[in-house]
Amino acid sequence: MEVTPSPSNMSLLSSAAHFMEKCDDGPETPNLKPHIEKFLEGIRFWTWSELVEALKQCQHLFSSEGYLAILDRIMDHLIERLASPGITSPNTCSSNRSSFQFSCDTSSNNSLRNNCSGANWWFEHLLFLRVDLLDKVIRTMLSYDFDHGVVSRFLFHYHNSTCLGAVQDEKIEATVVVINLLLLLDLRSISCKDLFNLNRMAVGLKMSTSFIDKIESLIGPLLDQTTIDYLLLPSPHGRDQAYDVGFVLRLLHIFFLGDTFELNSNRLKRVAKMMDLFLVEVAPDPHLKPYEFEALITMIPDTARESHDQLYLAMDMYLKE
Repeated sequence: MEVTPSPSNMSLLSSAAHFMEKCDDGPETPNLKPHIEKFLEGIRFWTWSELVEALKQCQHLFSSEGYLAILDRIMDHLIERLASPGITSPNTCSSNRSSFQFSCDTSSNNSLRNNCSGANWWFEHLLFLRVDLLDKVIRTMLSYDFDHGVVSRFLFHYHNSTCLGAVQDEKIEATVVVINLLLLLDLRSISCKDLFNLNRMAVGLKMSTSFIDKIESLIGPLLDQTTIDYLLLPSPHGRDQAYDVGFVLRLLHIFFLGDTFELNSNRLKRVAKMMDLFLVEVAPDPHLKPYEFEALITMIPDTARESHDQLYLAMDMYLKE
């Protein structure tokens, strides 16, 4: 029985071709690979939903070196479609037609449509990606000069969706990949609040110090963009302090000693004001060490403080304990 290649059976045909190559009994053994390659010549005329379906069906080929080129071809065309100017919805498709023409399947596209709009419309469509393929897809997107802000928002959306209902090992695997991909982006394109949420999850998963350090290296330069609520993290298990002062000190160290961004007066004033509020929160803690309290004060340049009222209040509260 003859099987006609289509985006939805790419996975089946590729697996069959791979099996036939391994079990080659001679010239009579059919070779499906040329038929697949011929079919892929018309990939530029596929609709968005067909590209998504083909990538979804073929992502298991990522571990098969002999068929990685097929997966690469599908992935490249999908990302190229996303990168094309004017592509703002899954209904956009090529106006050119040839013998490889596929119709714009409205019902299929409607099933893919979601509430995302603008540059984010495709987020839900790619949540099926396994983490190993996610890494390759994001790196390819960056090679196409994708907007880093859009990529970072997708990574956080992917991470939140993937971790929902996942077991711990799956959460750790997704978190590791997302952290490493965020490190490739322009820091100014990343939401500081999303990084704090990622840090909370990483700490909760008891991930290694090396990965916690990576997240902190991303948060530190953006410290002036956050609010005190995100700094009031519970102290690690086994410590008596109410809040994780060591975490805040590490962020301050990165903010002041890193060379990612220029430390202008406005940024310094925002951090100084926030840290004085933090001092007031932690000062009543009887378990706060004197050297930690001193470090929280002295790491902020005195010239950055527009007012010393909160500082004096914190000192008075600490000395009364």
